[in-house]
Amino acid sequence: MNKEEFEKIMDLGIKREIEAYKFYNDVVNRVDDKALKDIFNDLAKQELGHRNLLEELKYNPEIPVKISKPSIDYGIAETVELPELSINMKPAEALALAMKKEQQAAEFYQELAESTSDMEIKKLCLEMAGMELSHKQKLENAYTDIAYIESF
Repeated sequence: MNKEEFEKIMDLGIKREIEAYKFYNDVVNRVDDKALKDIFNDLAKQELGHRNLLEELKYNPEIPVKISKPSIDYGIAETVELPELSINMKPAEALALAMKKEQQAAEFYQELAESTSDMEIKKLCLEMAGMELSHKQKLENAYTDIAYIESF
């Protein structure tokens, strides 16, 4: 793999993770609901962890990375509209926003993988997409618990 191309992809990934971190942190500072603050605080910490992982990989690409991909993608994020960020968001809206953001991140890395013929770069991008998809799946599970409450 070309070192320059690898570093370029890592820099792009790091930039995306920083943007995601800032976005989730902004949500924490804008919403009043404690449960939402907790959810988005956790998401911000995860994005910070992703950034740290990508920075480590950039300088030491030999680090073994095993990213568990979700077994099933239910595609819930694809069925909801991207809600606007607001102070008065309901928990389901905030989760919908977060899962859409994770969906967009996964699509970004998948498109990056499709744009290269270098198999090592393709594999790395698909692993990064898998990382985002696993977050999307967790958010979708939480969303279904809140948005589709069964009543008896």
